Amino acid sequence: MDRRSRRVVLLAHCILNQNAVVEPLARRPGALEGIARLCLEAGVGLLQLPCPELIERGAGRAPDERSGYDTPAQRALCRRLLEPVRVQVAAYREAGYEIVGLIGIGHSPSCGVHTTHERGGAIPGRGVFMEALLALLPELEGRVLEVPRRYAEDPEVTRRFEEELRALCPERGGQHGA
Repeated sequence: MDRRSRRVVLLAHCILNQNAVVEPLARRPGALEGIARLCLEAGVGLLQLPCPELIERGAGRAPDERSGYDTPAQRALCRRLLEPVRVQVAAYREAGYEIVGLIGIGHSPSCGVHTTHERGGAIPGRGVFMEALLALLPELEGRVLEVPRRYAEDPEVTRRFEEELRALCPERGGQHGA
């Protein structure tokens, strides 16, 4: 008997590894465990995306804005990093799996899906990496969430985001069930 849910969600790298976050912005020692827990409880597999900022600038990098990552070299790096993701997503789809959605990071110059970081603060728009990912996988539009900056720090922000996450990744038998 196949026990797999055949459902997968794509996650920004730092959701499962806060060690990749620019030092002053990490919220947890390891992972944002509430997000991982809710996905796992819903029976949704986790596909961790690579972190282009870590790969390009290292773990000790200084914070930067979207414009600092919006370069031809960074865009080329994003395309290279996303090719294995594209192949994995295609393999899942060919096997009948559902890609339930994508979870990015609010205010990130790379992984923001609704807001990015520019001019010293959050502005509407996509981070460079998520822009490249959604151009590659446009069918994910409308199935994206963004972890708010105050997630895991503000109980009301955390509660609201986790409600959105439950709607994106309902438990088996829900609207996206296998």
